[in-house]
Amino acid sequence: MELTIDKKDFQNILKKAIAATEKKSALPILSNFLLEAKDDKLTVQATDLEVHVAVSVIAKVENEGKACVNAKRLTEIARLLPENQVYIKLEDNSLKIKSGKTKYSLPTAPPEDFPGLYPFPEENAFVVSGDELLNSIQKTIYATSKEESTFSLQGVKYKSYDSKIDSVATDGHRLALYKLDKNGNGEIDSIIPPKALNELRKLLTGVEDVEIASSQQYVFFRTKEWILMSRLLEGIFPDYTNVIPQEFSIEIKLNKKEFLEAVKRVSAVVEGDLKPVKLTLTENKLTLRAFSPEFGEAIDEIDIQYEGEEFSIGFNARYLIDAVDVIDEEEIFIKFTTPNSQTMIVPAENENYLAIIMPMEVKD
Repeated sequence: MELTIDKKDFQNILKKAIAATEKKSALPILSNFLLEAKDDKLTVQATDLEVHVAVSVIAKVENEGKACVNAKRLTEIARLLPENQVYIKLEDNSLKIKSGKTKYSLPTAPPEDFPGLYPFPEENAFVVSGDELLNSIQKTIYATSKEESTFSLQGVKYKSYDSKIDSVATDGHRLALYKLDKNGNGEIDSIIPPKALNELRKLLTGVEDVEIASSQQYVFFRTKEWILMSRLLEGIFPDYTNVIPQEFSIEIKLNKKEFLEAVKRVSAVVEGDLKPVKLTLTENKLTLRAFSPEFGEAIDEIDIQYEGEEFSIGFNARYLIDAVDVIDEEEIFIKFTTPNSQTMIVPAENENYLAIIMPMEVKD
């Protein structure tokens, strides 16, 4: 293996792959990158056996070949290289790196020991917009469960139907749903773990089209520059359609920023993850109140259009903040049924996203 590559391209490709390596594995090979020089490209692979990433970049390849080298060390070295041009050569089981007057010689491991990527399931593939895929992650992943006992709820469910895909996450107290379009006949009904989705976020630029395909155990995401393979989460994901109300008794329209800041202000008097805040609707007014025996009381008001009877409902303020913060539009709708029933939050002008939050009892 012998090649010349631009320093920034080299740094970027290693930065994208490094998160998929396993730092404390019983298998030392998983702390390595697999480098392959072929067809005027350098491809870097990394895996922890759960997520497998392969990222490619243009390089001037003199001799094709493969090398397996410590990922952390190579990434640190790439960051410190002095010149824009980097020369890399495999020589007698050592990876030689030269940039300007700086030279390195790194030990290598047998490339055949590195776990391989499985074949991409071409027969079950479809295409989505990179921008929409990025949205589907950013607008749902916050609602995944952090509890080890609810294993299947730790990921985001991707389920296709007709020409659409639902991406949905829930922890049992709240739910986030984002709809995206797909092109192609392939289908998906899979729970994707958060590590894979966070790695995918780093790879996506938002302007590319992404091919997706899934098998019984794995899901694949592919572009011209990279491929990501991830093991799927096992278990049963609840029927999320049953918790989305179809009718509401009250609907109010709010400025996103104004509501978000009001929730943050009143919840500042409450410590911990559980931040009870009460919302009360009276004529043309929304009152937000939080109370802590230790730190006191906070009250804020927002002018709204409302002419019904007084209505009060309590929430965990953190759930409200998470649900609203990912909305891009300036105005939102909050839709209520009863003080004991789930509430829906949606953008005023975008039907692709919705959030459901279960209420909580807030003591006066």
